[in-house]
Amino acid sequence: MAKNIDNLDEDTSNEIGDFISWWMTEAKVPGMSLVVVEDSEIKYARGFGSRDLKKDLPATVKTIYGIGSISKSFTALGIMKLVENGKLAVDDPVNEYVPVNWPDSIKIHHLLTHSSGMPSLGVSEVLIARLIGLEERGVPLGDLDDLYMHVNNAKDEIPSDPGERFFYFNTGYCLLGQIIEKVTGKSYRNFIQNEIFEPLSMNRSVFELDGKDDAMTPYFSRDGEPTETDLPVREFSFPAGGLLCPIDDLANYMIMNMDGGVFNGERLIHEDLMEEVHKEHVSRENDRYGYGWGVKDFKGQKMIGHGGSIAVASAYLGFTDEVGVALACNTSPTSSVVAVAKAVMNIIDGDDWRDMPFFARKKRFDLLEGHYETFRGARKAKVEKHEGLLRLEFLDDLEKASIMLIPKKEDVSDFEFYYLDGEGQKTTIEFDVNGKEDIDLYVGRYLLHKK
Repeated sequence: MAKNIDNLDEDTSNEIGDFISWWMTEAKVPGMSLVVVEDSEIKYARGFGSRDLKKDLPATVKTIYGIGSISKSFTALGIMKLVENGKLAVDDPVNEYVPVNWPDSIKIHHLLTHSSGMPSLGVSEVLIARLIGLEERGVPLGDLDDLYMHVNNAKDEIPSDPGERFFYFNTGYCLLGQIIEKVTGKSYRNFIQNEIFEPLSMNRSVFELDGKDDAMTPYFSRDGEPTETDLPVREFSFPAGGLLCPIDDLANYMIMNMDGGVFNGERLIHEDLMEEVHKEHVSRENDRYGYGWGVKDFKGQKMIGHGGSIAVASAYLGFTDEVGVALACNTSPTSSVVAVAKAVMNIIDGDDWRDMPFFARKKRFDLLEGHYETFRGARKAKVEKHEGLLRLEFLDDLEKASIMLIPKKEDVSDFEFYYLDGEGQKTTIEFDVNGKEDIDLYVGRYLLHKK
């Protein structure tokens, strides 16, 4: 069995273990692996739970997982290596390299930053649903020719000029992979293997799991329970979300990024180009985006990272100047893996992860869930979590109603929410919490008590 690594102090290590165990139970994650990097070294690495439930095989630091859209950062790095070698420029029109009926104004830069103006075309969603046996949506996407037909038939879907608007566009990264193949004459997988995996000693990173030992069993969450299913391998989607890696390989990749393009004393790419990869090129709803990386603010520091999900596996890799964290799971939980990585960083800093807005909000949602009644049960209602919010449902046959409650504060510390009434006006709903067994709910004319 692959050995764990633990060079953290005992209290920090125990707190990480306790937190991960709690989170996996809450999120119903069968198995996951976690690595922490500081000072260009792995400080902590271990697996938790089971990579295979039926055989009860443990998750380890060598377990291979699907990393989903973290793959985009590898594709972006590959493109920048071609820039370094003078093979292309990020300002080159996309249609110079691949047969898309797009204007010359859409550049490689726009695909790297999801700012081409083209909205998502649902390619990954169609293929993943098909390949795990979830549903067939009837979109012809059997090969690369089908992909180009799908893209070109959608040319009138572009609502914005290049650079004006951020649309997360998986297909753009599929096209970047095709550009790599056109320029190099190699398959995408061979290019990434030769140019990135081998120099970084990512010896167990692959594109398919066939015959691999210590590999995850994929689980799709059906009605909240993990159900074993197939791995959705999509060859022309490799550049957007198809890489499979263990966390110790991801640690090497993270160290290279944190050290400006250098790994084990060898430079993989020029420092200026590495800075361009991590640069904040475009803004999106809650953060910024570089070339294959998201850029956030975290505790006064710049945090570079990316998450990924392929429905049966999920992962996140993120780092600041001081610390990096990567994790991967053999399912795709509804609970945020980004929040898990941030919680681990908080623990390393000596801060309480429970105070983070994501987990504080969840704790308060758990507290508020339940059944409520007005005086003598004249009206009855229930409050339950639903898609990251709370839903209030009145249960009376005469006046059934269901409304979504939106927190006024991110961490719900004031227990105040609002909803939109029939005229679109914000209406306040307030919980008065005096302990787990004493919670009142104020809704318009009503006062309800938790039962």
